[in-house]
Amino acid sequence: MDYSIDRVRLSSAAKQQLVTLKRRTGIEHYNVLCRHALCASLANPSAVADETHQYAGGVEIEWRVFAGEAEATYLNLLVVRCLQDEGEATAEGVKGTLTRHLHRGLSYLTSRADSLMQAEAMAGEFVIAEA
Repeated sequence: MDYSIDRVRLSSAAKQQLVTLKRRTGIEHYNVLCRHALCASLANPSAVADETHQYAGGVEIEWRVFAGEAEATYLNLLVVRCLQDEGEATAEGVKGTLTRHLHRGLSYLTSRADSLMQAEAMAGEFVIAEA
C-alpha cells in the first residue's frame, strides 16, 4: 500500500510551541524539533485522542525535509503505530497518526523543555567536576 505523505501540517498552536522550543533549546530547524517531538510521543504507549486543529497561521513542512534520510524509518514507525492504535493502516490513518503524535509530542517537549535544559546543565557541571 502507498502511505506517501507530501506535507506535515502543524496548527498555529504547534507553531508557537516550535518557536518556544527553538528559543529554549537553540535548535534552529523546525524539522529537527518535530522529529524529536514525534519520537517522544511514539515512545508513550497510550493512544492519542483525536483533536480538531486550526491550521490557519500554522506551518507546513515538506515530508522529505521532515524525515530526511530516515524517511523509510519514520514511515514504518507510523505504520506500525497506526496498526497498534487503529487495527489497520490506511494512507489517511498513517497521516492522522503523524498529526496526532506530532502535536502531542510538541506539547510534551514544550512542557518539559526547561527541566530538560536544567538537567543538561547539571550533567555538564558534573562532567566538568569529574575532570
